Amino acid sequence: MATLTELVEKVRTELNDQPKQFTKSFTGDGSTKDFTLGYKPLDLTTLMVTVNGTVQANPTNYTAEANHGVIHFTSAPANNAVIRITGSVFRYFSEADLEYFVNTAVGQHLLNRTDRFGTQMTISMLPEVEAYPVTILSTIEALYALATDASFDIDIHAPDGVTIPRAQRYSQLMNLIGQRQEQYRNICSALNIGLWKIEIGVLRRVSRTTNKLVPIYMTQEIDDSRRPERVYIENNLNGRVPAPSTVGIYDLIVEQGDTFSVTLDFPDDTNFSDLVFKAQIRTYPGSPTLWATMTVTVNNPTLKKLTVSMTPEQTTNLPVRCAWDIQATSISNPDFVRTYLRGQVFVNRQVTLD
Repeated sequence: MATLTELVEKVRTELNDQPKQFTKSFTGDGSTKDFTLGYKPLDLTTLMVTVNGTVQANPTNYTAEANHGVIHFTSAPANNAVIRITGSVFRYFSEADLEYFVNTAVGQHLLNRTDRFGTQMTISMLPEVEAYPVTILSTIEALYALATDASFDIDIHAPDGVTIPRAQRYSQLMNLIGQRQEQYRNICSALNIGLWKIEIGVLRRVSRTTNKLVPIYMTQEIDDSRRPERVYIENNLNGRVPAPSTVGIYDLIVEQGDTFSVTLDFPDDTNFSDLVFKAQIRTYPGSPTLWATMTVTVNNPTLKKLTVSMTPEQTTNLPVRCAWDIQATSISNPDFVRTYLRGQVFVNRQVTLD
């Protein structure tokens, strides 16, 4: 599975945009607050600013414009103060820029795509074999940004007959983009993934009596006891569009007859001291059949972590596929109820029996 950090590093390798260290020194005059480093874009995670050997805090003592390579002090350093700035600088793009390109590429590559359980795929679910095609697509996004910048350059013709073809940079970038697009297309066509994936349409039947479309339901395995899931699709042969959700989706994989536990991370705004958590497993959302009420244990209120667990007796009785969620109610406000996570439960059947 891929991560955003890994994909950003891969894109840097494709662009030959590896960081390099720099050191810059200035002398304060008692009035100047802004200092241009001459290096950009900056890696803010490695930036260290000292005044007379004392490390300055960001943003208390200074702020930095990463894309412009400028340091702004909140108060001007004293006269004859020694200002020393060290860190890493990139050749083309900052971390935020490449993260934007990668997220854009992932959104295009995984458009309307679900895993085999029907969950909308995200960057953390990207198969390893698709990491390189996404890297190529991210690189194309980055090259387009460079090409846009180069498109403003014009050729220089000197009176002595010397010509500097600055527009050639734009032409070279566009040629490179065309080659990388063809590379991405060939890989996607061979693996049947991404923007060149062959889509399977769904023909809709219209009722002769009501002149309305006949409902379509997701196909299910014979031992899947959930209520059939209605599929709402556009009538344009594009297939199924995953339903949007504002609640985080986290699927559980349980071994039948085994002890189960998983540690969950919660948002920073979660007030653990005022919340009571409850997690249940039912056949489907809203089902009257309750299979298990999981034990919820708060591990670390500071780090916003808690654990949900089940005993072997509880996992033994679970069906092959069901649904779960975890809700919280407030101690101080009885009207407050919030669902933090939801998802499906997949149970692998037990082989070793007592």
